[in-house]
Amino acid sequence: MIDLPRKDVPERKEKKIADVVKRMNDRYHLTQKHNEIELVKQWEEIVGHLIAKHTSNIAIKGKTLYVSFDQAPLKNEMFLQREVLMQKVNERMGLGFIEKIFIG
Repeated sequence: MIDLPRKDVPERKEKKIADVVKRMNDRYHLTQKHNEIELVKQWEEIVGHLIAKHTSNIAIKGKTLYVSFDQAPLKNEMFLQREVLMQKVNERMGLGFIEKIFIG
């Protein structure tokens, strides 16, 4: 007997778990949040203990990094050093991860 495909039952297509997880991350915009969490975890290694201690907020929107500090002199210094900071973040997280930094 020959089995013919049934029209009332959709054909099953096996997919790799990695592909399903990637599609889910893209659909629910979880990749950016995951990257933000990873950056926060590695922040002290990127900037050092003293700067990390005085960092009050880190956020990523698109390819822009928003960082706030609790001391004005440190905020000013980080504003002047934002190109170096962007280079360090991109070295750690991957090229093109951050294109702009907003110091607030």
